[in-house]
Amino acid sequence: MTNRLFLTIAATLAALALAAAPAEARSKGEKAERLVADAAETVSYFAQDSAYEPLWDLADSAKAMVVVPRSLRGGFMFGASGGNAVMVARKEDGGWSEPTFFTIGSISFGFQAGGEASEIVLLVMTQRGVEQLLSTSVKLGGDLSLAAGPVGGGAKAQTADILAFSRSRGLYGGVSLEGAVLKTRHSWNSGYYGEEVTPVDVIYREKVAQPQSAILQNAVWALANRDGAPAGLAPGSVAPVQPAAIDPVTGEPLPEEPVYEDDAIYGEPR
Repeated sequence: MTNRLFLTIAATLAALALAAAPAEARSKGEKAERLVADAAETVSYFAQDSAYEPLWDLADSAKAMVVVPRSLRGGFMFGASGGNAVMVARKEDGGWSEPTFFTIGSISFGFQAGGEASEIVLLVMTQRGVEQLLSTSVKLGGDLSLAAGPVGGGAKAQTADILAFSRSRGLYGGVSLEGAVLKTRHSWNSGYYGEEVTPVDVIYREKVAQPQSAILQNAVWALANRDGAPAGLAPGSVAPVQPAAIDPVTGEPLPEEPVYEDDAIYGEPR
């Protein structure tokens, strides 16, 4: 039994390694660029699938977003999963930060069989969640509370540091993100930006920037504003200011209509 378990573990890890092998020939910077592009595609998919309407609503209040374009799982009784992740955080002006990179993985025991590839979007709903993710490593369900994001009509949001939404292909039983570990990929950060930087340097200090990041930043902005922003209003732009109306008799400005803080985004209240 021990030998069989050992062979199962070895086969599972080998399968995951072979699945990721094509990317290994590229440099860290090239792999990071590819991950950013893949993450943008994943975010765009979730923004178009109406089954994820609750995600659209919740993304508007998320502090950060972690995207895993490809998470692989496999095993029999013993299971392993792994993938690469990228995080962007909301800035004070409503835009989204440059990305910082992670690896995500877990092992599990118990009844489970099969294989699966998933795309995952994690909404970080609390400031505590953002700060924990900027540390060296964090355990989902341990260091941070985790809940499955609501999907489908009539779904209700759950309260947690992180809400997880996923799209899976394949068959796998008894698996969740509970217990998965997110660990900073320092080599990918330095490869992507061309210098040694920490996640805090990227997210808070804004020490670095890459033009390639725009594809992901724009995709995340579009998802977060899926149910609110007027068509054609680009990230960071504001609604045009209309000139004050003049009373044709007195020549004095007419009283202004009440101005609401969110008019430029959501339109006037009805």
